[in-house]
Amino acid sequence: MALVSDHPLHLLGLRFPLRLRVTVRQGFVTLHNEITTKKLASGDSFVVPAFLRFACDVMPGRGKPAVFTLALEDDDAQAGPGGGKRWSQALAQHIFHSPQGKWTAARLATLWQVTPHKARARLFAEGEALLSLVREQRLAHALHTAAQGTGDGDAARDLAQVAAGSGFASIPAFCDACVDVAGVRPSLFLRGEGALAGPAPG
Repeated sequence: MALVSDHPLHLLGLRFPLRLRVTVRQGFVTLHNEITTKKLASGDSFVVPAFLRFACDVMPGRGKPAVFTLALEDDDAQAGPGGGKRWSQALAQHIFHSPQGKWTAARLATLWQVTPHKARARLFAEGEALLSLVREQRLAHALHTAAQGTGDGDAARDLAQVAAGSGFASIPAFCDACVDVAGVRPSLFLRGEGALAGPAPG
């Protein structure tokens, strides 16, 4: 599988717990938030800071779909918390690395060695909510997994594996999260690597 789009695509509300390298293999991608914009063409890459919420505008090239990859920069362990959100970013990393876990206030309280009320209060103080963060990071995990191109070519089976491996109870639950968080259906940009070959010669 790969992140591929035949049509202009606008992904919203993306956020990853570590630095994320976005590499364009074909077409054009524009990354932006309320502060800055970065335009990428085929062969370009850019590292998005850890825990920074951003949008991703994808534009196909002439006669060929847009194809891009996402890769976490694992050497970001020493980086400071994104936007001063110490507790939220730490939790996001835990969720991302264990998306199938049952993330509850009780589990969070045990992790942080505080009461469930205190755990929720820490997130609230940083403008976050546990359930929203869990859904967001499961989606981030799913997109990152899909972008690695590890599927076997069967789109339906690949989609099911990505959804289940990222902690979603079903494909519809994954699709709903994708629409609610990123603003698009995953079927619009998850499909086989064959897109890189372009159209067959006439």
